[in-house]
Amino acid sequence: MKKVILLLNIILFYSCLSQQKKSIRQVNDYLLNNNYSSLGELDSIQLQGMKNAISKYRLLGKESCNINPDKKYSHIYIEDGFHDEEGFYNGIIITDDKNICEVTTSPYKLRKDSISYTRFKEKNGIIFYTKKLSVEDFRNNYVDEYFRYELVIQDKVNAFEKCLAIDQYTPKSVIYARNYYFAGKGIRTYNLLIKYSDMRNGIEGLPYFKEDKKREFIECINELNILKIDN
Repeated sequence: MKKVILLLNIILFYSCLSQQKKSIRQVNDYLLNNNYSSLGELDSIQLQGMKNAISKYRLLGKESCNINPDKKYSHIYIEDGFHDEEGFYNGIIITDDKNICEVTTSPYKLRKDSISYTRFKEKNGIIFYTKKLSVEDFRNNYVDEYFRYELVIQDKVNAFEKCLAIDQYTPKSVIYARNYYFAGKGIRTYNLLIKYSDMRNGIEGLPYFKEDKKREFIECINELNILKIDN
């Protein structure tokens, strides 16, 4: 009887563990079934086409970075970025806070640097480019994406929003991106319309941003302890 109870406890333990992990495919399926409103005003054909494209960017893109989209992880972060007018995609997928994959169709990025990307052509004709990033490369060369990522995983989104509320003239970017984070429980959605580079480069020369508010804003950002703004 004791052996049966022990066996049941072991099964229950591993069952609980498995529930705390998800694959990128599972997260992708959940997002496409529950967050389609974030894709904008589309008819049914356009919506299905967008869902198919996003699935390929996320799943085949991750696979192109030599990371199995069906392997289960305890932490999954996805940033989907879209250029609203030209329609290209920029995405970042991070698993367990260390496996980082960039997926892009941006002509601007590819003009600057096409050599370091891997070209992927799907059998139905969709083409995109991927790059596997180190943690150091991500932090040093993708400061906007890194800043948003750290806000999410460190649970500092609310603190950051308080910084933005200091003054109506604090630097605020407009970007078309949506962020998702799975950390063992539900999948949380964020809409972080901000570029760190705009804050870092935009503090000077704002005519209505008073000096005392500017100092308060810089101190608030620096207290987040993610990336600093020079005083």
